[in-house]
Amino acid sequence: MSFLCLAVIALLLIDPALGTSFGFLLSVLATLGIIVLGRHIMDWVPHPVPRWAAAGIAVPLSAQLLCGPVIVVLQPQFATYSLLANMLVAPLVALVTILGTAAVPLVPLLPWLATALIGMTGLFAAGVAGIARFTAGLPGAAPPWPEGPFGLLTMVLFSVLTALAVWAAAHPSGTIRLVLAAHFKTACVLDRIMEGKSTQPGRLRRNGRGLVQPLRRGRLRVCNPHPGRNQQWPLPSPNDPGRRPPIRPRGGM
Repeated sequence: MSFLCLAVIALLLIDPALGTSFGFLLSVLATLGIIVLGRHIMDWVPHPVPRWAAAGIAVPLSAQLLCGPVIVVLQPQFATYSLLANMLVAPLVALVTILGTAAVPLVPLLPWLATALIGMTGLFAAGVAGIARFTAGLPGAAPPWPEGPFGLLTMVLFSVLTALAVWAAAHPSGTIRLVLAAHFKTACVLDRIMEGKSTQPGRLRRNGRGLVQPLRRGRLRVCNPHPGRNQQWPLPSPNDPGRRPPIRPRGGM
């Protein structure tokens, strides 16, 4: 983090125009995401997964989480396959970076060697561009996304939810414990709210037996408006002998 801050300050002092460059901002955010989140996401991946595979997932995902809000400001659409594309081009990007950096100091000293390195760099860069065009042409690759500040805030929320989903998928037992603990806390808060409402004057409901006490967990209470009577049928039964009309004799009054 200290070296990143030093590099940003030095580049801005050398070229202050970088402060308004979205490319520079995306580079800084991608590096910041890798530094802050990359190691943690790698630790979330189960140990049976090889470290190189965990890094192949963690590095592009951490960079994407921080760059996503800025990308939707530039282009209001959601890059569905961006993570897949970044994972596929990761080995090629490393070669492009290493060979291109090595070719720069060799240009005045050994031009022929620098030319060879630049040619190899261009070949790998063409592979990166080909993968990008292929993923961009897949169905549903760029669905629309809201513009402006609302799109920025929604993408920030989506990035946070994505990080939480990755953590939950990597820690199923911890996720279950958190869900149960949240359920218990929510039940306690609701009980306190209901008890507070029921103890206020004028808030108690009345029935045939008087005030109804607040319900508590673990109790099933039934209010019987007819105490002492066993009414098995709430409506009159036609087969009840006590409710049959009297039979009058023929010709009688």
